[in-house]
Amino acid sequence: MTVVDLALATPLTSQLRATQLTAMLDDDERARADHFHHHDDRLLYITAHALTRLVLTRRRPSVDPSAWRFSVGPWGRPHPINAETGELRCNLSHTRGMTAVAVTEGTDVGVDVEWIRPDDWIFDTAPTVFSAAEVDSLGSLGNDERRDRFFLYWTLKESYIKARGRGVSLPLTLISFARSVGEQVTLDLDPSLGDDASSWAFATFRPSTDVRGAVAVRAPSIELELSWPDVA
Repeated sequence: MTVVDLALATPLTSQLRATQLTAMLDDDERARADHFHHHDDRLLYITAHALTRLVLTRRRPSVDPSAWRFSVGPWGRPHPINAETGELRCNLSHTRGMTAVAVTEGTDVGVDVEWIRPDDWIFDTAPTVFSAAEVDSLGSLGNDERRDRFFLYWTLKESYIKARGRGVSLPLTLISFARSVGEQVTLDLDPSLGDDASSWAFATFRPSTDVRGAVAVRAPSIELELSWPDVA
């Protein structure tokens, strides 16, 4: 059983707290935060990156949150590189009203959270990002159930490609969760992806009525340890 430390937080609302947490970030993160034109987007970014540092320190108390340093892989995934890091791995995601950080020891991990959009145009994108079996399954559902299933598939796919560290370089239509029943997840992969579907475990979560999330780990099974650190 692989335990995933899953930390969730809603975005900051206090400018004073935002200033305090911004001081925790490194120069690159502060520069990125400053590039956001919308105030809410900037606060969401600060929340996510401060939360990442706080959760890593919870695993490695000898490292101050402001002392964490990161390298970025060829597909954009950040890795902590402090000497104390060891086998610690992390992944973060944020969406409207929610940020999530997943941390493991020695196991590839990916996390995704998505705001459940009320717009029907999202269904037009399904053939470009879902497998044929997933598209067929969506077509058999009523509108509310179809919307929920759409975001179940989407968060699972995102968590998987993020755990692999390859991002959208992996063709999403070759990754299928159509055989999933309820929250019981079954992954099917096209052989061209060069991966064994049975080597992955997934967990889904619903932090609010309008947000869905999923976590992927390369392991036989998964257990989430959920927390809501006091970031705000």
